[in-house]
Amino acid sequence: MITGKYSSNMHMIILPISFTVLFTIGLLFAGSLGKKLNFEISTNGYINGQVNYQIILLLITGISILVTYLLNPHNFNNFFSFGQISAVGEELKLFGIKKGDSWLKTGVSLGIVITAVTAIFMYFQVRQTNINWSALQTGILWIILFSLTNSFGEEMIFRLGIVSPLKGLIAPMTIFLISAVLFGIPHFAGMPNGIIGATLAGILGFVLAKSMYETNGFFWAWLIHFLQDLIIIGSLFLINTAKQ
Repeated sequence: MITGKYSSNMHMIILPISFTVLFTIGLLFAGSLGKKLNFEISTNGYINGQVNYQIILLLITGISILVTYLLNPHNFNNFFSFGQISAVGEELKLFGIKKGDSWLKTGVSLGIVITAVTAIFMYFQVRQTNINWSALQTGILWIILFSLTNSFGEEMIFRLGIVSPLKGLIAPMTIFLISAVLFGIPHFAGMPNGIIGATLAGILGFVLAKSMYETNGFFWAWLIHFLQDLIIIGSLFLINTAKQ
């Protein structure tokens, strides 16, 4: 029989994970729900689809933020900010993070490397289509907006929603791994997709969770995620626009 403090801790560990899974399911159906909204603000079908999807995403994000606050108000107040951008992080040689490195150095270097990898991957997707690069003149502001909202929403759900309520209950590395797995699994159907997409998303989720935990804020997590979305959403905009 599980009683006392251990039972209480298990309850508080399971809850944020369960809510994140629930919100993930909501995101998987956000595309279908967005079609029912059917807002048309552009002649570009991709832009209309993204507007409807982002509305659903932001609604789910709002619920997630409220739930995260209720699960642990004290931790939430610590993490729901840009945090200490130059905080010193723990060593992690696998990602080139050395002892004494600040997140100002780590965030910039990881941002450049991860963005470059994403750009290379998306380049091979874009080159298969007869792209009209001039379309960016009319789509760039939408691409930036969608990248901001998409990255913010996913960071609130998969990073803040895990790191904030679980800090102090389990080891940091375990928190990072949970965030990585929960972020990676739905990317089987993302872009990039399949095993490669899920693995890359999982690695990204791990790094971003570490950044949030160690800086007490979401600045680096949001910024690095935003850069990836900027490339991915921009590429998808070009591909879909070329097909119209």
